[in-house]
Amino acid sequence: MTECMHRPAPAGRLGRAARLLAAAALLLAARPLLALDSDSEQPMFVEADAAELDEKQSISLYIGNVEVQQGSMRIWADEVLVHHQPNRQPRKIIAIGNPVRYRQLLEDDPQEVRARALRMEYEAVSEEITLIDEAELIQGEDRFRSDRIVYNRLTDRLTAGSSARGRERVKIRIEPQGEGQSGDDSGDQ
Repeated sequence: MTECMHRPAPAGRLGRAARLLAAAALLLAARPLLALDSDSEQPMFVEADAAELDEKQSISLYIGNVEVQQGSMRIWADEVLVHHQPNRQPRKIIAIGNPVRYRQLLEDDPQEVRARALRMEYEAVSEEITLIDEAELIQGEDRFRSDRIVYNRLTDRLTAGSSARGRERVKIRIEPQGEGQSGDDSGDQ
C-alpha cells in the first residue's frame, strides 16, 4: 500500500504541468466509479425522526437519523434538505451530519463505493455528489481524501482538492491490482 500526497510544485509552468499530469495519472489509475444505471430510475425513499414540508417553496426538511434510499444508493445524515422539481422529484439534496455517510453499488464491480463528509450535496439531474469538509471516498482499498471531493455518477469523473475548489492537498491511496499480492503493508506512512 502506498499513500500519495500532492506536494508544492517547483516554480514555473513546467513544474505546474508536471504536478497536474501526476495528479491526473493517479486519479486515472484508480478503478472507475460508474454507479448502477438502474439506480436513477428507482423511486427515492426518505425516513427520519421528523419532517417539515413546504409545498409553496418546493422544499422538505428531514431531521434526526435520516436515511435516503434510491436503488442501491444510501445516504445517512443528521439532517437532509430536499429541493423539489415541479413534478415533486428531488432536484437537490443537501445532507449534514457528523459525518454524512454514502454507499452505492457499481456496475460490473462487486464492491460498493463508500463516502463520508460533514456535508454532502447531491444534484439529482446531473447526478453529481459533492463531499465537503473531512471528505473521504473509498472504492475497494483505494481512498481519496480532501476537504472537497466532487464525484459525477453520469460522467464517471472524480475531482478533489483545488480542482474541486477545495483548500487542502489531496491524499490518495491506490492499491496495486493483480494476483499474488504479498499483502505487506510496510510501505504505509
